[in-house]
Amino acid sequence: MPKRSEKRDTAKAEYIARKGRGEEVSLRKLAQELGASYQTLRNWKAADKWDEALPKRKRGGQPGNRNSAGKQNAAGSHPGAPAGNKNAEKDGAYSAVFFDMLTDEEKKLVEETPLGSRAAMEHEMKILKYREHKIMVKIAEYEAAPEDSLYINNLLDMRVPAGRGKEKKDGAVQSMGMYSKDSAFSRALKLQEALYKVQGRIAKIADGLRAMEESERRMELERERLALLRMRATGAVDVPDPAEDGEDFDPMDEEET
Repeated sequence: MPKRSEKRDTAKAEYIARKGRGEEVSLRKLAQELGASYQTLRNWKAADKWDEALPKRKRGGQPGNRNSAGKQNAAGSHPGAPAGNKNAEKDGAYSAVFFDMLTDEEKKLVEETPLGSRAAMEHEMKILKYREHKIMVKIAEYEAAPEDSLYINNLLDMRVPAGRGKEKKDGAVQSMGMYSKDSAFSRALKLQEALYKVQGRIAKIADGLRAMEESERRMELERERLALLRMRATGAVDVPDPAEDGEDFDPMDEEET
C-alpha cells in the first residue's frame, strides 16, 4: 500500500484555515506553494471532503465583520431617533401612546372611557348602534343610485421627473394612471358584510347585558332569602325607624290612640 503523502493533510489543513478566515482559496496557487500538481489537489479535496469539514457559518455578518462600517444606516453610526419619535407611525393602530403628547381633547377621551363591566358594554353598544346606522344609510344610498354608477376604488399614478435644462420645473408630470372602480351593487354587498359583523357584535353585547341583569336579579333574590332565614332563626323583625321616614315621632300620639 503506498504511503500517504504528508502534503495531503497539510493541503487540507491550509485550505480549511484560509476558508475559515473568509479568504478565497485558489487550488492552483496552493498546489504551487506545496509543490504538488493541481489535479492531485483536486483529487485530495474530493476524496477527503474538504468543504464538508469547514466550520458552519452563521447567518449575517461574521464575528469581526466590517462590511457596514461607515455606512449611513449602520448600527452605531448615528444616535438614532429621539425618544417619543413617531417616524414609523402609519395609521396609529400600532403606535405607542405617550400621554404627555396627547392633546387635551384626547386626554379627556381617555379619562372618560368607562372601565366598569356594565358601563364598558353599554358604551360599546352605543358605538355599534351608531356604526350600524351609518352603514345602513350608505347601503340605502348605493341601492338608490343608478345601475351604471361607478365609484373609484383605488388609484395609482406613474410619474416621471419634469423636463431638463430650461424646461425643468418643480414637481413632476403624470405619465400614466391606473385605477379600478366598483359598482354601486358591489359596494352595497361589501357594506352588507360589514353590517352583519356589526349586528353580530350587537347581539353578543345584548346577550351579555341580559345575562348581567339576570345575575343581578338572582343576587337580589338571594339577599332577600337570606334575610328571611335570618328573621326565622332569630325571631327578630326589622321595623323601620319613623325618624328615617322623614316624620317627627311624638310619643303622645300613641297615648291618644
